[in-house]
Amino acid sequence: MKRLIATLALATVALAAAACSTTNAGGPTAPAAPADPNAPVVVAKDMQFATKDVQVPAGKAFQLSFTNNDGAPHNVAIYTDSSASTNLFRGEIFSNATKVEQVPALAAGTYFFRCDVHPDMQGTITAK
Repeated sequence: MKRLIATLALATVALAAAACSTTNAGGPTAPAAPADPNAPVVVAKDMQFATKDVQVPAGKAFQLSFTNNDGAPHNVAIYTDSSASTNLFRGEIFSNATKVEQVPALAAGTYFFRCDVHPDMQGTITAK
């Protein structure tokens, strides 16, 4: 019975480690081309968003290409306003890579985005 418990514990640790690992062991990867050539691009570099203002179509789901050029983990999270009390979208947290995120439709208006890991990294999304 102890051997079974030890085997299960080891398998659990192995699965957890696999789930937490990344495939990017080196530096920045080449940007992935979004399926939509008109997809907005947000870039994180030197612990700030190089892209602070983004425009997207109102009422239509869209792709967002997010390039994190930092070794630090970042994401893009969209909120109704700078209070960050109502989250509309939360992208994956990752380092040294580019990901294309699928963002649900936003009604016409102005929205706030930030990195949830580093909340001082901020920008504005305008849907029109």
